[in-house]
Amino acid sequence: MLLPLYRVTDTVAEGRRIGIGAVGGMNVRGWTFDAAVEGRLRDPADEGFSAAWSYTRPQDGADNYWWNGFAYSSWQLLDLKNVLSAYRSVQRGHRHLYSQRGRHQLVLALAVLSPLYLPGILGQLSMPSGREGAIFRRLRAGMMPHELLAVAGFDPKKLRGAAETLLARSNDDPIQKWLPLVRYASYEGWSKFKGAPLACMWQRVAAEILLRAHEELAGAGELEALPDLSGQQWWTPLHDRLGADHVEVRTLERALTELGLSPHPRVILLVEGETELFHVPRLLDELFGIMRSQQVRVQITKGSGFSPQLIARYGIMPRVGRRVGNRWLLDASLTALVIAMDPENRFETREQREDERRKLQEAIQEGVKYQDADISQEELDLLVRIRVWGEDTYELANFTDDELVPAITMIAEEQASPGYNSPSWETNLRDNLQYYRTRHKDIKKALDRMRVNEDKVRLAELLWPVLREKCERELSEGREETPVLKLVLAVRELVGRINSIYALAGPADDGNE
Repeated sequence: MLLPLYRVTDTVAEGRRIGIGAVGGMNVRGWTFDAAVEGRLRDPADEGFSAAWSYTRPQDGADNYWWNGFAYSSWQLLDLKNVLSAYRSVQRGHRHLYSQRGRHQLVLALAVLSPLYLPGILGQLSMPSGREGAIFRRLRAGMMPHELLAVAGFDPKKLRGAAETLLARSNDDPIQKWLPLVRYASYEGWSKFKGAPLACMWQRVAAEILLRAHEELAGAGELEALPDLSGQQWWTPLHDRLGADHVEVRTLERALTELGLSPHPRVILLVEGETELFHVPRLLDELFGIMRSQQVRVQITKGSGFSPQLIARYGIMPRVGRRVGNRWLLDASLTALVIAMDPENRFETREQREDERRKLQEAIQEGVKYQDADISQEELDLLVRIRVWGEDTYELANFTDDELVPAITMIAEEQASPGYNSPSWETNLRDNLQYYRTRHKDIKKALDRMRVNEDKVRLAELLWPVLREKCERELSEGREETPVLKLVLAVRELVGRINSIYALAGPADDGNE
């Protein structure tokens, strides 16, 4: 049922000699070349079956280099599943209806077309050395697909149909839904597949070889062009070809996004200090598991005097694809910008914060329009958010004096700060915290007054168990009051909304569309 591509015999037939010159073969391919030169090469499809041929290794095993003379093509593995199915049917006593001739011609077509098209599909070229390599190079340089197909006895008009059959069979792939991503994988990547996924990938590769030959012949006016699939609402096998170039083909970024593998975070969260950088990622991770999925990236600004313009232009600006109606498909997942700052500098008042947000949105809108697209104000509001902790800086806004005093006292003891063990230490510390809290100053002022060196990381470590317990309690009671917990909840909600957006709606329809 699975015919060898060639059979090498010891019997010379003068009329079968092919004048290509011996290559001195050291493997099956080379031995096949030499047999062709010497007139010892046969086509099993013409010869039929003979019980006189050797099919199995001799029992004595004396000759370790024994070969039965059969040469197969790797392309015949494409049909192995069907052959085995037919074989089992024969074993059960059913009549064998398997067509050898058509499959044999397809294998020959793939074998002769591969030197032209396979390197471009796999992204690599492996050429034999010596005379054998010279033969392949001449073939690549001087042969046209219609000449090669004539040698194989394959009708060029059957190229598209054979390719579509291979693509339809590849739908058995258990990872078919990953095709939008797999089509971007290198040969080094997908060749590591095993079983059905690997077999289906080779079916797609074979189909691509046939379709590239079809396209070249169509370009020469010898065949009709393949159909343009752009805008087609129903699936055809050609939609799954590796070299598909219709506009609906997902970009790599979009394929990664739809599979939840995008390297881009859904939210970039800018925080001001080291305490926030210690607490916020841990809250996102322990309360909601968000950080494990890399959907939020928390960055420290080390002060409120930074400029977020570059982040907005290059990290937040949507990458826009083709337009469909009044919407623009996204070529990459959206990323929103959340800025969480102390109420100072240009983030001090509501008016200043709104002005900063407007400038960032204008920068994003400008970048979108440069891509010949548009974005609505609602979408801009989603992409840029600025928050403060209230009237106070982070530590004073999120922790009471009762929570801060033990932590600061521990740091003072570790530093051996003057007076940390005096009877009046706690009273003085509470007075200082209250004094600067009412004036909405940074906790650093209170620490300086108590002659405690600022150590925000250590302070964050000591406050972390307190913060975690407090946030978990508030969540269980349904009364979220701590500002940093409110931020984390807002970020979680934002991640969910961003995950569901695959296109920009643009401004509302003004009736002129």
